[in-house]
Parts: sequence; structure tokens; C-alpha cells
Amino acid sequence: MSAPCVLVFAGLDPSGAAGLLADAEAVRAAGARPLGVLTALTVQTTRAAIMFEPIDPARLTEMAEALLEEENVRAIKIGMVGDARSAAAIAKLLQRRKGLPAVVDPVLRSSSGLSLFKGSLPAAREAYLMLAQGALLTPNISEAELLLDGPADARALLARGAGAVLLKGGHLPGDPVDVLVTRDGEERFSAPRIASKARGTGCRLASAIAAGLAQGTPLRDSVVTAREVVRRHLESHP
Repeated sequence: MSAPCVLVFAGLDPSGAAGLLADAEAVRAAGARPLGVLTALTVQTTRAAIMFEPIDPARLTEMAEALLEEENVRAIKIGMVGDARSAAAIAKLLQRRKGLPAVVDPVLRSSSGLSLFKGSLPAAREAYLMLAQGALLTPNISEAELLLDGPADARALLARGAGAVLLKGGHLPGDPVDVLVTRDGEERFSAPRIASKARGTGCRLASAIAAGLAQGTPLRDSVVTAREVVRRHLESHP
């Protein structure tokens, strides 16, 4: 059988700093094989996102179904979905593959401030909470606030149906602390901050976690390995 694969749903960042290309790099760095399903075309550089256009959900579904039929897909990673129609199409695919672990990184806005979801904020919130049912959800603080329409609270996201939540603290001052919360408890992960101009760390972290899960690694250990993958990337992009 071929190497375990991660099926990644993400937008294409032509600069490679984030999105599908960054996801593929992270999956390989964590030891699995990436398969990419394009959800949106974007115009962006390493400095800023300018505009995007979601892919037709029918084409998205065809791409995913072909890969799921022929490849050794052992985990799924969902990043940018672009709009509610694409989110619904991905949700249907997940329903048919319930046994596969999934990691959902709620891409709502670019680091330069551009909204990356066509539709209202409530529609984006509904789309990502739907996709997160039973999955690992990996929001940063601001994304968690948007998803909850209130304070960032990992346990509140668990109550909304997520299987587990990794609440990322990289946007807060000081050394970053990520908090993994499951129904069995929580664990904090901290390390000294690395000065870097790199983008796409959230994409890479979620993808590397999915790569660990695809290889049968427990969630907690997948998080630890994925954090090291991201730290090596930051160290190489000062």
C-alpha cells in the first residue's frame, strides 16, 4: 500500500507562503504524502492577500472523490473553503468518510486583513462549525472569538461539536502558548517565540497534525511533532 496520504482542502496562495502549497510542504515534513483539492484561487504575494474566487463546488467534489477512490487517504485537513456552498460540499464528503480523522483550520481572514469567505460572518461561522463536528479544530484567539461571537473559549467550541480544540496563542504577547482541549482534559504547550516574518504558520500546523494522524500517531503526539515542524520553518525564515 502507498504511503499514508492527507487530503487537503485549501486555497491556492501563489506565493507559497500559506494555503495549499504550504500545506503540502508541512505534510511532507511530517512524514506523510499530501493530496490537494483546490477550494479557491487567490491573488496574493508574501506581503498581502488582494482577492480570491471560490472554485465551483461540483469541481471540488470531483477532485476529492477521485482522490478518495484511488489514494490511501488516512486523514483530511480543511483550511480555506471560500464560501458556504463549498463548505456544504466538503461536509457531504466528510459524512461519507466518517472514519477518517479531520483537522479544521478556520481560515476567515488573511493576516493582511482581507476576508477569505464570501458571505456574512454568521454564514462563515456556521460553515466552519459544521465542518468541525467531531474534528480537531485549530483556531487562533481571534478566530475562536469570531466562531463563538464572544470570548475565545476552547470548551465552548467543544460544546458546539468539535471533537477536540487546539487554541493557538501565537498572536498574544510573550512566548506563545497553545492549549489542546479534549473531553478528557487539557494540556498546554509553550516554547520561546521565534522572530520570523513567515506567514502560513496556522496552515502548516494543522497540516502537520493531520499528517501525524494519517500515520496513526495519537493526537497529543501529533501536536507535539507538528509544533516542531512549524518551529523549524520559522527558524529558516527569519
